[in-house]
Amino acid sequence: MLWRKSFRWTLKRLNCFLKTNYYVEPRYTLKLDASWSPIEIIDSFKGFNMCYTGRANVVLNYSDDFFPAVIVLKNYVRCSFMSYACNRKNVIWRDKNTCQYCKIRFSSSELTMDHVVPKSRGGEKAWTNIVACCKQCNNRKGDKTPEEARMPLVKIPRVPHWTIHILLRDKEIPEEWLDFI
Repeated sequence: MLWRKSFRWTLKRLNCFLKTNYYVEPRYTLKLDASWSPIEIIDSFKGFNMCYTGRANVVLNYSDDFFPAVIVLKNYVRCSFMSYACNRKNVIWRDKNTCQYCKIRFSSSELTMDHVVPKSRGGEKAWTNIVACCKQCNNRKGDKTPEEARMPLVKIPRVPHWTIHILLRDKEIPEEWLDFI
């Protein structure tokens, strides 16, 4: 009988960690590589798991002293693989909400993605071939290159450089992270 009570209690404790019976506020952990450079923002449960399995060390906990706020990996990570997806949101962010043909700033809902070399002519969906463009300029350019349409680009499209600050552009930064960013 005593074993059964402790077994029930253990299940309730496990359910707490699995987020099934209790509401747990979503928290995130800043992951640093072995040289203490920020590389990623992960869920606190994943951060806890990485520390528990010995792949990382806790640098700083949140005020509840359970979930890690900042962890450091025990091994170095090559950062050359880190890049951003070439999608509409990121292209508009790279071009600072500005049409790359008429130089006018728009809201993101008024901008489209335009292929510099049209898809019909073999243009691919890559950072160096896509720009933010207003709907009017996109219709005017049509299925032509900027030279053919006599619409020069404001700036040549490029691949944005990866930094942790870009990942934080939409998030509120916890005060525990400030010393490490």
